[in-house]
Formats: sequence, structure tokens, C-alpha cells
Amino acid sequence: MMSQSRGSVSFEPLFTAEDLGCARRQCRTRDESFITLGEGVASRWIEMPKGVLLLQSVPDDPASGAIYLYDRELKVFYFVVFDEGRDDSLTAAEFDDLVTEYNLVSWTAHPALLQRAVGKPGMA
Repeated sequence: MMSQSRGSVSFEPLFTAEDLGCARRQCRTRDESFITLGEGVASRWIEMPKGVLLLQSVPDDPASGAIYLYDRELKVFYFVVFDEGRDDSLTAAEFDDLVTEYNLVSWTAHPALLQRAVGKPGMA
């Protein structure tokens, strides 16, 4: 049996699109709200019909990324958390590896499954 490199993965609900001020208008592809979470920019982006997975990084600091998943139907942003190792200082290459290793595209394609894993989102 193989264990995953960073232990198990979980998804912490952070905030809604409404919290970011884009509830009245649809948060769309590459919407300003997506790429300006804090001071970061989306250095990697995987878009699916029901979700978006992105690596948010500080400009000019390639080892500063964190992974977020956006549920388009519920308009909820999740922080992707790993039990072992760092999850907020990732490089683009680490993102690519983790997407494959943890099958994060599957969660992005079906973010409704997150509701079973984390329950109804309670924003911080």
C-alpha cells in the first residue's frame, strides 16, 4: 500500500463569492476576484464546468503558492490543506505533482462531493 506524499487532503471552506463582492454578477473565468485573493496571482489554473482549481502565488516568489478550489454552483472558495508538509508555499511544479497524486481534478469536476466531506460551508 502506498501512502501519499503529504498525508491526507482536506478542503476548508474560506468564503463565498458574495464575500468577495461578485454575488450579483457571476464570478466568471479569470474574474478579478479569482486572481486577486490577497496579493497573489493565479500561476496555475484548471477550469471545469462546475469548479476551478488554482494555484495562488505571490508575484516574483515562485515558492509561495497555495491551492484553492472554487465551487461554481455554491460559489464557495475552499483552501486545499494537506495533513503533512506545507500547503502554503508551493511551486508550480509541486502543484502539478499534487494535482496528479491527489486527483484534484476529480474534486474540481465534482465539487458537490466536498459537501459530503466538509458539510455545509461555514465561512470563517
